[in-house]
Amino acid sequence: MNTVAAMRRLIVFAALVAAWLVACASPTGPGPATARHVPVVAYLGYTTSDVGAPYLGAFRQRLAELGFTDGRNVAVVERYAEGQYDRLGDLAAGLVRGGVDVLVTPGPGPTMAAMTATTTVPIVMLEAGDPVAYGLVKSLERPGGNVTGVSSLFANLAPLHLDLLRRVVPGASRVAVLWNPSNLAEHRLWSDRQTTARVFGWQLQTVPVKAADELETALGAIASGGADSLYSVGDPIILLQRARVAEFALQQRLPSLFGWSEFADAGGLMAYGPNTFALYRQAADYVARILRGARAGELPVTVPNNVLTLNLRTARALGLVIPDDVVRSAETIIE
Repeated sequence: MNTVAAMRRLIVFAALVAAWLVACASPTGPGPATARHVPVVAYLGYTTSDVGAPYLGAFRQRLAELGFTDGRNVAVVERYAEGQYDRLGDLAAGLVRGGVDVLVTPGPGPTMAAMTATTTVPIVMLEAGDPVAYGLVKSLERPGGNVTGVSSLFANLAPLHLDLLRRVVPGASRVAVLWNPSNLAEHRLWSDRQTTARVFGWQLQTVPVKAADELETALGAIASGGADSLYSVGDPIILLQRARVAEFALQQRLPSLFGWSEFADAGGLMAYGPNTFALYRQAADYVARILRGARAGELPVTVPNNVLTLNLRTARALGLVIPDDVVRSAETIIE
């Protein structure tokens, strides 16, 4: 009896092994030949890897918190245009051809390049100005298409920026505006800042910078133009050289206001706008939702909160006393 039972167990075991071997050989079987797909998230940056590294670090960290660790169950790849807008189209097309699951695009230029390259791969934009006005999405609430993300509406900030500068520098009358005419977001600011300047009785000295090698010429024009203060939202080209811009403003004793906190960190007087690291963490939230099956066009676009950063070291160097109400409203103060 024991021998018969043992033989039956042996036959059952052999049958199970045979079934497992057949399953492994099957195209749909569970064997080791079946490769698990690792999703690819591609970052298309306008600047350089050095500039992008801190922000991509925050992005990767947040992705990991949400269950997607780079190099384990997701691959994050980066491509940079090195400050050349005309490279974005080729870079975007190459990423799409290579096969990506999500594209992450900081700014309207990279986002438009990605949209030209694909209408199906989900795109998560950041810092894209007014995405409705640019035709990136149908509406903030229901983007439609394959684009969503986090977008700072700088066009609405121009009057607030200039009013903040007036409160801190009451005697200002001629403001140098450092800007990049190639940046769509800058064009959305144009009429608002011109209108606000007329209301204040100010003159704006608009100084263009379309490429990195034009910056010194632009700074020279500001130095000889009689400006008493400096304003720049912070196009990526200017962001790349923020330390030089902040140094120049201090040398020329020009109170300065920017749209990104990085400028105040580099020595500029003030910055009012979104927190860049928070934007990248929010972008990771979108990517995680998309990787789990959400459709980009059904995820509402987020408009981030704006925060004030003050550099009181620079204020002291300029001999400025920042009004108490402005100091109290600052989220970050650099002593």
